[in-house]
Amino acid sequence: MDPGGRWRNLPSGPSLKHLTDPSYGIPREQQKPALQELTRAHVESFNYAVREGLSHAVQAVPPFEFAFKDERICLTIVDAVISPPAVPKGSICKELNVYPAECRGRRSTYRGKLTADISWSVNGISKGVIKQFLGYVPIMVKSKLCNLYNLPPKALIEHHEEAEEMGGYFIINGIEKVIRMLIMPRRNFPIAMVRPKWKSRGPGYTQYGVSMHCVREEHSAVNMNLHYLENGTVMLNFIYRKELFFLPLGFALKALVSFSDYQIFQELIKGKEDDSFFRNSVSQMLRIVMEEGCSTQKQVLNYLGERFRVKLSLPDWYPNEQAAEFLFNQCICIHLKSNTEKFYMLCLMTRKLFALAKGECMEENPDSLMNQEVLTPGQLFLMFLKGSLQLTELHIGRTVLREKRIPPWMEVALIPMTGKPSLYPGLYLFTTPCRLVRPVQNLELGKEELIGTMEQIFMNVAIFEDEVLAGVTTHQELFPHSLLSVIANFIPFSDHNQSPRNMYQCQMGKQTMGFPLLTFQDRSDNKLYRLQTPQSPLVRPYMYDYYDMDNYPIGTNAIVAVISYTGYDMEDAMIVNKASWERGFAHGSVYKSEFIDLSERIKQGDDSLVFGVKPGDPRVLQKLDDDGLPFIGAQLKYGDPYYSYLNLNTGEGFVMYYKSKENCIVDNIKVCSNDTGNGKFKCVCITMRVPRNPTIGDKFASRHGQKGILSRLWPVEDMPFTESGMVPDILFNPHGFPSRMTIGMLIESMAGKSAALHGLCHDATPFIFSEENSALEYFGEMLKAAGYNYYGTERLYSGISGLELEADIFIGVVYYQRLRHMVSDKFQVRTTGARDKVTNQPIGGRNVQGGIRFGEMERDALLAHGTSFLLHDRLFNCSDRSVAHVCVKCGSLLSPLLEKPPPSWSALRNRKYNCALCNRSDTIDTISLPYVFRYFVAELAAMNIKVKLDIV
Repeated sequence: MDPGGRWRNLPSGPSLKHLTDPSYGIPREQQKPALQELTRAHVESFNYAVREGLSHAVQAVPPFEFAFKDERICLTIVDAVISPPAVPKGSICKELNVYPAECRGRRSTYRGKLTADISWSVNGISKGVIKQFLGYVPIMVKSKLCNLYNLPPKALIEHHEEAEEMGGYFIINGIEKVIRMLIMPRRNFPIAMVRPKWKSRGPGYTQYGVSMHCVREEHSAVNMNLHYLENGTVMLNFIYRKELFFLPLGFALKALVSFSDYQIFQELIKGKEDDSFFRNSVSQMLRIVMEEGCSTQKQVLNYLGERFRVKLSLPDWYPNEQAAEFLFNQCICIHLKSNTEKFYMLCLMTRKLFALAKGECMEENPDSLMNQEVLTPGQLFLMFLKGSLQLTELHIGRTVLREKRIPPWMEVALIPMTGKPSLYPGLYLFTTPCRLVRPVQNLELGKEELIGTMEQIFMNVAIFEDEVLAGVTTHQELFPHSLLSVIANFIPFSDHNQSPRNMYQCQMGKQTMGFPLLTFQDRSDNKLYRLQTPQSPLVRPYMYDYYDMDNYPIGTNAIVAVISYTGYDMEDAMIVNKASWERGFAHGSVYKSEFIDLSERIKQGDDSLVFGVKPGDPRVLQKLDDDGLPFIGAQLKYGDPYYSYLNLNTGEGFVMYYKSKENCIVDNIKVCSNDTGNGKFKCVCITMRVPRNPTIGDKFASRHGQKGILSRLWPVEDMPFTESGMVPDILFNPHGFPSRMTIGMLIESMAGKSAALHGLCHDATPFIFSEENSALEYFGEMLKAAGYNYYGTERLYSGISGLELEADIFIGVVYYQRLRHMVSDKFQVRTTGARDKVTNQPIGGRNVQGGIRFGEMERDALLAHGTSFLLHDRLFNCSDRSVAHVCVKCGSLLSPLLEKPPPSWSALRNRKYNCALCNRSDTIDTISLPYVFRYFVAELAAMNIKVKLDIV
């Protein structure tokens, strides 16, 4: 059977033996290093941020000084610490530590306390250090601050986590969120750029500039540019508190060092001593400074400080020179510590700028990898922490200055870090505005009470109660975490596919309805997809086993015949064997969770609502348990009792009904409490399982970017079959191969067929085959050894006539994925339903049983087809057709009014319409017209515009 053992010569590939190994499924002693490596950059960057990084950030936060009652007050943050997630002491609980599974389950945030040591002094005399709780910050799962840190798989399972949980993400309101790595400009490196839009920055500006992304040790950053002007001078621009400032370069150079003009001149023209234009340009820049009366460093600092201090929020006792030094420290070459280093850096950038403008230096590409770096989640997290600490200082000082006394129960917005943060230009990240949450005593701020008052301010003000960094994170799709970053490694024989097809698979791999996790019972996600009958692929790359993906399978091995059979497989449609479907092929479920919190339905302070059933309530019909909740495993249909609750004060019972049109099964119910553990029976999470077996319109795909829509479940008796009686699961149209060139799928079909015949599992790692050692020959010999056709084809027989088909049909085993795009979530149909109150036209939107918009392009299509009556039917009869009264004489739609009803004793009962303008009733007629037109006429009348209709 084996031709000389030839097909055994390749290195041994993956094996399926581990699936039948008795130890399979038993947790390891330690987690698999390959999986943990995927999130190491995220976790390590966060670990640095909350330890060493936070210490550097605290040192970089400048003190906040202000004057009050003739005293000079100085606030300085000297230390800050973030604690692991825990509930407050005194809570009703078995353990104070909070774990991620609990936060997911009750949709809370996995967070730790941020505490700072704030030193304050009066007139330079220290008055002590106050330890102040500043608020909560999210904690990254599996970081050193996480309570799961370094736990082995068995312990992770005990805490309701995956055995191979990798972490690297945050949990915000129960939702897993990840901070993506961002591409940023290379730090502390002058990049020569040509930007035509720079010409619009002012008169004389050109497209030439040198940009530098300056980053400090604690990762706070400032963008700084040098612009070349048409007259040969240079303008320096920088950002401070979201404002863009421009400063002639000469002022910056003279302010940084005490060099003479000649020394500055010599440094700038270094290497260009013979360039007369350059010499004149440098002289002109220095002359501009002299013309403003600034000949020394002190005069320049005074000049700049006087003009910039209004923007710097510095104390009045700061001299102008100190204000200018503060500006240079915060905005100019902030990565350098000495002014002399900053001076030489600006000189280097200037020489590079002139070389660019004169064509002596190439423009650099900011999109090139050599001019980029990656901003890690920890760095971004640290930047926001530093910004929050700075604003904390600022706010406390301004509160004292503004109030002069602290009113009781004060509640103000603190640190509203929304919009574009000044500490990192270009990042639009949002967080929750925070507020004071505790009452503050009435305080008169006199000199003699100043010390006690400051302590009370610190002790009574909670700086940010909500999560200060919640908005930094972006949503991560819930899927096996390993697939998010290494999905391309799972494409079999990807070197044989056209590259766009591999790209498509990278996207579709994240949309797979697979087996995303093993802890379904502990999850409360809004929506989870689960494949009921997953399989291990017979053909898989080396990386599949490297990451142990059999724990999270994503598809099924399907028998695929490449044949054009009936017309139901055109344009990426595919036919599925109905018998395969009946045996469970690609069956799946969707898990949906709903939180029901009774405290949201009652007034503040009211505590009377609890779940329960009113005794003898006929509405329940034994479909709810005594606790007012549905039974586990019960099937819910539209209109069934969903849950019930009672008002303990009035004894009144309330029953809510299941409103979805899709039947479901109650999978599990969790009763949720609060942080302190004293929550009453008011909040539950009901998780429902919705069966989603494949139906016409559902989407499937192979691992080669070959997506297809299920067009029909074909009866097995009418399907083509092989000589041995085998019937394919899927019929794939052969027209899907030529233009897409997914040869890898053809090879997979042959490899999967040979694997099934020989009881093997083939290695599909790219580049293991070549022209000298071809995949066709290798797998063809294996098929031949098993008694099958060398090229993977077979003779098939028609399921309708029973006759043998003339052509040989390519048939084999391909691993197919079911995607989460299902027709059940997308179909939209409407007969009658709700209408808009103003226009009387059908409302739009699938969730409210609305209609689909018939727009201008659709109108044009019907006009082009000449179907005028159909157009009239769509836009008029099926929309807002109405019957209105109109006066034929004056043409008014608004003047016909129905006369008053006759007295009760009158025999006349017919009421007529009279025209209020013509005072006649015989000129009134009825016409059909769109209701929105009547509304339009009324709107015009409100603006004193009359509409007259010519009635023929």
